Amino acid sequence: MKNLFKQKIRLSFVLFFLLTLSVSIAQTDEAVIVDSDFPNRAGLIASLPVAVTMIESDAAANLAETLKQAMAENPSVKNIHLFAPSTETSISMGEMAYTAEVLDQQLTSSDFSTNRDITLYVYSCTLAKNPSGISLLENISSKTGFNVASCASCKELNEEFKFDYSVRPLTITSNLFE
Repeated sequence: MKNLFKQKIRLSFVLFFLLTLSVSIAQTDEAVIVDSDFPNRAGLIASLPVAVTMIESDAAANLAETLKQAMAENPSVKNIHLFAPSTETSISMGEMAYTAEVLDQQLTSSDFSTNRDITLYVYSCTLAKNPSGISLLENISSKTGFNVASCASCKELNEEFKFDYSVRPLTITSNLFE
């Protein structure tokens, strides 16, 4: 009886260890980039699913390097979610405001040559509403090969976010929080 009890305890520990290991190894096809200046950054990070690859950018962050980091840290990534402050004409990351012209000089399509179909979801309520912002989103797409999506219908990020603009047609609109 005592021997059977010890075997059950050992089996329980082994199963618990394997379960813990499988959860820690499991990765989704989602990656999240959060800029240090993004409003309510701490609340956003706390609400992310556990298995998502998360990259926090700081003042020294570079958009191109951060996108490449997301691909390197999660080789199966299909969706990259970018949470960074934006205006009608730029995305701010670190201490840099990225306009279409700046990205044209900094992004190199050979750095992003991949056979993977990746969508970059830009969480902004301003970029997809005007020609300068759309030019920026199209520039990111042409230099990276990613489909780039954003929202043209929202007024603020607190409301339900719908990706109703994309450079190429979206087959599925990814909702990170469902």
